[in-house]
Amino acid sequence: MTENMNKGDLVWIPQHTRLHWLRENSEKRYVVTDAPRTAVICGQNDRSYDVFMDGNVWTINKDSTYYVEKR
Repeated sequence: MTENMNKGDLVWIPQHTRLHWLRENSEKRYVVTDAPRTAVICGQNDRSYDVFMDGNVWTINKDSTYYVEKR
């Protein structure tokens, strides 16, 4: 799990993780990752991040993300 991440940070998302597409005045969608993925943080709330992945901004629980460290 990651905490105190900032906009622009890269996160690792494990396989079989659900991401939600929650936008006002729109139908709600979700996607489940079929393989581990990486995404960039675009924003955050108390318990979730908005991440950019596959050309869309998705919402994911903070508990489902891991920080990608520089090596």
